Amino acid sequence: MGAVYLRRTGETEIQALHVVCPHAGCLVDYAAAKDSFLCPCHNSTFALDGTINDPKSPSPRGLDRLDVEIRNDTEVWVRFQNFRVGAKEKVPA
Repeated sequence: MGAVYLRRTGETEIQALHVVCPHAGCLVDYAAAKDSFLCPCHNSTFALDGTINDPKSPSPRGLDRLDVEIRNDTEVWVRFQNFRVGAKEKVPA
C-alpha cells in the first residue's frame, strides 16, 4: 500500500504522482501557497506535473508518475509501485 497525489489533466485524464521524494524517500507535501509540491527534508520543490521546479534541487528526478486507468467512467485505478530513491533513472524497487 502507498499514497499518491491525483491530478485531473483533462476531461477524462488523471495523473498520479507518488508522494515519496526520489531524493531520499521523504514524504512530499502539497504547498498550496506555492501551488507546488515540497519535500521538507531537503527543500526540493516540484511543479504540479511532478517535474523539478528548481535546478538546484538535490532530487535526481521529478516525482514518479504511476499508471492510471479510468474504469466505468467513475473509478480511478492506479498501478502502485515503489521506485529506488537516489537514482537518476526510475527503477522499480
